[in-house]
Amino acid sequence: MIHIEISNSPKDLLADVIAWDRLAGGIPFRQTVWLRSWWQQFGDAERAFFMVARDESGDCRGLLPLERTEGDFRRLQTLAAGNVCTDHVSILTRPEDREEIAIAFAKHLIECSSDRTHGWDQIDFDGTIAGDSAMEIFARCLEDQEVPTSIRSRMHLWFNRCEATWEDLLATRSRKYRNRVRGLLRKLDESDGELFVRDAAAPEEVHMGLLKLIELHQKRWQDAGEPGTYADDRMIRFVTDATLEMSDRGRLVLPQLIYRDEVIATELHFIGDDRRQYCYSTGVNHAYPDLKPGIMLNSHMFREAHRLGRAGIDYMRGDETYKGRLHSRPIPLLEISVFAKHARGQVRMAQDRATQLLKVQWRRVKDLPQDQPLTIEEAFAEEHRSFLPDQTPLPSSTLRHEVSATLPIRTVEPEILFDADEETSEPPMIYSMSDYRRSDAHSHEPEPSN
Repeated sequence: MIHIEISNSPKDLLADVIAWDRLAGGIPFRQTVWLRSWWQQFGDAERAFFMVARDESGDCRGLLPLERTEGDFRRLQTLAAGNVCTDHVSILTRPEDREEIAIAFAKHLIECSSDRTHGWDQIDFDGTIAGDSAMEIFARCLEDQEVPTSIRSRMHLWFNRCEATWEDLLATRSRKYRNRVRGLLRKLDESDGELFVRDAAAPEEVHMGLLKLIELHQKRWQDAGEPGTYADDRMIRFVTDATLEMSDRGRLVLPQLIYRDEVIATELHFIGDDRRQYCYSTGVNHAYPDLKPGIMLNSHMFREAHRLGRAGIDYMRGDETYKGRLHSRPIPLLEISVFAKHARGQVRMAQDRATQLLKVQWRRVKDLPQDQPLTIEEAFAEEHRSFLPDQTPLPSSTLRHEVSATLPIRTVEPEILFDADEETSEPPMIYSMSDYRRSDAHSHEPEPSN
């Protein structure tokens, strides 16, 4: 029999790495390496609302880490939401327990909504991926109990799947595509040491590499009049801590494209248990448009993903046009809001609907993407599931990444779709993350896309 509790000791839960991570399905953004690092910088124990499912032996069988919104304790949200852009948000449990735990959490939330201590009016899930099985079970249970739930999407997560071999991938692409990417990588391969890719390995290299990525990332968005993802020092400390721990675990890839001893492009990738690479952040020096550094590094990374037997590269949220040129698969990113059945919850729902109407008008004026309301059937359609991470963890011995700072650079392209007359120095963006978030009533600092 499953017992649900609301924990007031989040540090203790996050410190138990084995118990927590065995429920995370191997996805880095659900694991302690990410959430504990975030909690150390942004967490507030008074706002913690960590739901824990335990069996009769007291063993943890499921987790749903939530927190009360700052300044609004009747509103709950998922951990590390907002500017942090934590994707793949879900209920944490093993596949064999998924249905039991998801239903237990839903029913407990319904029961405690009017509780003096654990009551709530609204719950916001930010970063759930369409097709997520646990969240579908959770949402359907709420629907069965007539709990009002809103599901919306206005951007996508993008996944670029590896084929069995690189040649298999090339066979699916046009001649124009093959020639263009091979030309870029030939320039890289035959540069005689002037142009090359190195991967940060030692802790000092990782730390310095991350600082350079942040510098380039911030310059890109500050030049555009945006504060940038890393404007908050706590964000820098959080990502630095998580990145260093990922490196210790052998789950980090931090490549740098070097030209004449200068870093002109860099990317931050975390490796999941299913060998999927998650590209969380990038930085490009736009002073070298002829080299197309962003495209070149993307090409190298997808080539290396094939060489190392990765499942693919997850480019995460944001509808930048380069992700489409990579032939990545777009999967809707869901925003799910749940409203309690009591009077305060119904008031919240009315307020939310009014806010959404204002957003429609504002985004129409600004020519920004609109929220798309989805039914449960649309949000969790079977077609999305084959592109979600494999939830079966691999043995830890298989997880050490093999990228070397001295690896030869072979001609391997990412899934970039080039037009014949396309000569842009960098993949243009459709919208920045600030475009998506700046009008939210509960928005955090505007963030450009990852």
